[in-house]
Amino acid sequence: MSKLICLCNGVREKELIDTINNVDMATLEIIQNKTGAGTNCGRCINSIEAFLEKQESKHN
Repeated sequence: MSKLICLCNGVREKELIDTINNVDMATLEIIQNKTGAGTNCGRCINSIEAFLEKQESKHN
């Protein structure tokens, strides 16, 4: 089981990565809309942005 990233909405690391990989030009807003992560208290937004940057650097 992957690491829980968004405690409020129960979104795990694998779901974030899968979503990022399946969306062209993923943004924070797109990830929030598709997973719900970062839409409640916002504490996980930095983690989500780090995943976005990491995935972006893999593609460049």
